Amino acid sequence: MASHIRHALVLVLSVVLLTVTANTPVHIMSKYQLITSTTLNWLPHSHYRTSHEIVIGGFEVVKEVSASTKTPIFVCRALHNGIWVTGGLKEGEKRCLVTSLSIVRSYEKYDLLENTESAARVSWVDWDKYKDIPVGAVAPSGSESYFVARHLAEGENEDSLTQTHYIGTLNTKDGLGKITYIKSDGTDGSAERGQVLVETEPIRYELNSVKLNANKIREKKRIPKVLGTATIRNTGSEAGTLAEVFTYTYNYSQYWGQGHAILKGLNTSITLQNKTKLPDIVWGISEQKIRDEAYTVKYLLEPGTAVNVTLVANYTDMETSYMGNLVAVYEDQTTKDRRISGFRQEETMRDVRPEFSPVFFLYNNSLVPTTVPPPTTTTTTTTRAPEPILITKEIPLINEETVDENMITPPRKSDGSRMQNDDGGPLSLKNKIEGGNNSSGQSFVPSLLTITLSFLMAFIRIT
Repeated sequence: MASHIRHALVLVLSVVLLTVTANTPVHIMSKYQLITSTTLNWLPHSHYRTSHEIVIGGFEVVKEVSASTKTPIFVCRALHNGIWVTGGLKEGEKRCLVTSLSIVRSYEKYDLLENTESAARVSWVDWDKYKDIPVGAVAPSGSESYFVARHLAEGENEDSLTQTHYIGTLNTKDGLGKITYIKSDGTDGSAERGQVLVETEPIRYELNSVKLNANKIREKKRIPKVLGTATIRNTGSEAGTLAEVFTYTYNYSQYWGQGHAILKGLNTSITLQNKTKLPDIVWGISEQKIRDEAYTVKYLLEPGTAVNVTLVANYTDMETSYMGNLVAVYEDQTTKDRRISGFRQEETMRDVRPEFSPVFFLYNNSLVPTTVPPPTTTTTTTTRAPEPILITKEIPLINEETVDENMITPPRKSDGSRMQNDDGGPLSLKNKIEGGNNSSGQSFVPSLLTITLSFLMAFIRIT
């Protein structure tokens, strides 16, 4: 019983697999051997929809009194006597008509030659038995002996002409090569000249008017990084803006995806919608390299003061959807363009920014007050050392440059930072704060003692 159930399941599965046949890649002739086409596809007839673009091999001509109409004849293939051969399918009909070995037959089960997303550049190239098979010739299977071909419907007088071309198969091993086809009367024919279907591949791509979707940025990973630390000191006698340059290295990668019906490995230029031109890439290949970058931090300091700065960032792995116009450029400089969409993946260092500690004095590491304390009146004639000059005003922030949401590589800021005074930054200066508190306490005690002694001496004189 179990054995019968297993056999039944295998049979059902086999039927399902035969019913849901996957699309089959098309092979084309390179300079040396057959290769897989990126833009052509053998589409099972059961998968056909009117939205698919099927390669046309000829037309059926219907002559009327006032005018004539042309019905497309599509390129199809069928397994005939164990060999894949090509023939024609008239629009509106449901059977592919092929011939081989002088045997003509029509098939209900067949494949149609699809031009995926209209991306392929196909043409019919003249051939005769003295010529080599042209580069890009389309084969009905993985054999280098058979190719999609057609023959001009000549010999019929103009009044009786019902087809422009007869679609068939070129067999390179039949003598010096022969095209077999079916004539309009349903009989088979052959010729030693005709035309071969050829796909011409582009030599490069241009991806233009790229629009990145800022609302669909997905961060896969975000790792906080410390890129460097330093202390900026003003050891001069005047206030001034001092700079510190940080250099750092990280692993960078970007990938624009493969997309449908796009040839992998071609050099591709990329221009954003805002006319920003990005470095060229190799399409379908993930770009990975080590980047060395520099970041300049500037800070306005009064003499005798300093500030600690830490350069931090987030190492981010993110994905962004995009749309753009893909232009295929061919060797004869003709172009073919279409609208595409995809996802751009990038691993890079983002949110690079400096973080500052409170500003402190160099001579004792005490914190610099953000405002000047009011002067203290005293009757003593003791000369005190002058206090260091303090920053008494807020230093305005440098205006942020407006960054376009599609600017993948925004212009680097010239100074690389914001100019700030003591803002109570996140870096710890516990030892300096404690030192500053002690210093402040020591300066307060002598002032109180001086006032008290002055008051006692005045009282003694009065009494």
